[in-house]
Amino acid sequence: MISVTGVTNNYVLQPALLDKHTKTLAWLSATALWKSELAFFQKQLDGLSVLSLMREERSEVTHFQNLVLFYTVEVIEDMRKKLRNHESKLARMLETKSEWETQYYKEHGELMEDAEALSRRFEKLKVDLRTAIGKLSTENAEEY
Repeated sequence: MISVTGVTNNYVLQPALLDKHTKTLAWLSATALWKSELAFFQKQLDGLSVLSLMREERSEVTHFQNLVLFYTVEVIEDMRKKLRNHESKLARMLETKSEWETQYYKEHGELMEDAEALSRRFEKLKVDLRTAIGKLSTENAEEY
């Protein structure tokens, strides 16, 4: 690959690398949004957990609270760490002018597939959360 340098002799991102950089930043932004959405759902679940729910309903609320915690602390943070490490590798590649490093390109494709899979799982989780919260809050509307 041929890189273009500016007047300062610093590398300017190639279109292919710029595209990879942009996609990685977009997924990082998405993970931040997911965390804020989960915080919203957690508040909704907390509100439900103080109601006089039947045993099965309490169990369902607890189940979803555990899922929210797992996604917030484990799943999303793990993806954010991978994405930040990936961005660090890009920065090192440009710093050392070793843009031919094929491992970065292989890793990028796998990471983007993982992010897309997580996005699909997260969308399903949100649907499940909305359904459960809607059902539980409707059933206990006079207390909620």
